[in-house]
Amino acid sequence: MIGKLFRKFFFRDHGLSSTEFASLLGYKTWKEAQGNTYAMFFTEGDDCWFATELSDGQWAVWKEEGEMPFPFTVFSTRNEAIEHLRVLFMKSALPESHWIEEAPKKKSKAFVDKETQMQILLFGNPLQFACETLGVKDMRIREYAEVFTVSMEDVYDYALNHGLPQSDLMRDPLIEGFHYYKKDGKWHTFFRERGQTFDEKKFDDEELGKRYIIKTLVQLSGTGLY
Repeated sequence: MIGKLFRKFFFRDHGLSSTEFASLLGYKTWKEAQGNTYAMFFTEGDDCWFATELSDGQWAVWKEEGEMPFPFTVFSTRNEAIEHLRVLFMKSALPESHWIEEAPKKKSKAFVDKETQMQILLFGNPLQFACETLGVKDMRIREYAEVFTVSMEDVYDYALNHGLPQSDLMRDPLIEGFHYYKKDGKWHTFFRERGQTFDEKKFDDEELGKRYIIKTLVQLSGTGLY
């Protein structure tokens, strides 16, 4: 929900007022200002405080409230801007979950090679990896597509060549989750939840079974991309 609100704010057409605001921040266009702006925390009314890195290295702090151009305060460093925002946040008595502090993008991690992407999707923790790569605490205001650019076919090929992930679910049929195993040359799959087994499948075709398993695992990774 919060991510949708932020994306709605950033990508809607603010007209000439956004250009004026960007100019006040030292940028030619609102798009340029967006690329250097980071969400810090949101209020109960879903307004948000932002920090924008200026071209001279200083930081502008402002709140998305009312109409552009928004008033802002400039600080010499990011740390000073964060300190100011933390004081405002503490005074507001908002729950800690409202504090976001989106960190500046780490340019060295802007590109993630395909093999790493596929390893994370199949064997790792996509949420943790995406957050670390983008320098954020969670993915409410960012997109997994910024990190994972491989296609489903890429993932298929990689898994078919390197093997399917192994897990405790394959050894204990009572554990909740997605189960898959091979018996008598055929792949068997099922889901177990709340003590119930459902959506059982059996695949006579080796590749068809593997493709179903791979796609299900990637979809369960939670990125919403596949």
